[in-house]
Amino acid sequence: MKTYEPETYWNISIRPAQTNVFEVRAERFAFLNVWRTYLISSIRTCAYVLVPNQFSAVVCITGEDIQSEKLVTFISDKLRKKLSGIFSSEQIEAIALSVTAERLYTEKDCIYKTFDLHTTPQKYGFSTDYRNYPFSSYKALANGSPSQIDQKTVWSWFGGKLRFSVFHQAYYGWVKPENMATAS
Repeated sequence: MKTYEPETYWNISIRPAQTNVFEVRAERFAFLNVWRTYLISSIRTCAYVLVPNQFSAVVCITGEDIQSEKLVTFISDKLRKKLSGIFSSEQIEAIALSVTAERLYTEKDCIYKTFDLHTTPQKYGFSTDYRNYPFSSYKALANGSPSQIDQKTVWSWFGGKLRFSVFHQAYYGWVKPENMATAS
């Protein structure tokens, strides 16, 4: 008989105090490649966005109830090891020290955090249309194209793939640009 292992959902955020991290496209591609290659096998990723100076993801952890400190330490240690040679040692330390984890308790929390992540590029002026931003999970989820993203979980939160797209389309006009410097 198979035993049930609990799942918990988390918002992972990386916002280094050093403000020149992830500014170059090549750095964003490299960081996402490291995330996909070395972290997705341990941390099921449901949604993500990477903009200059910030990476955020909604992830699922299966197993014993994990504490945020343990999750942050795991991610920080893995990034320290795998970003070597891609970023400077100062950038790597700034990235590793800025990892935070916030528990998402309800499906509604997951829905709104996912939408918030997807609209980040437009809100902060990195894109005029978040639906076309290349460093986000939105396209893979909306198109259903093969991906390491946990599409089925995200679609279930929204009531299916079509409703995921309809939700994002319906609220597209509500996304207003903000100044990233003043955002929390």
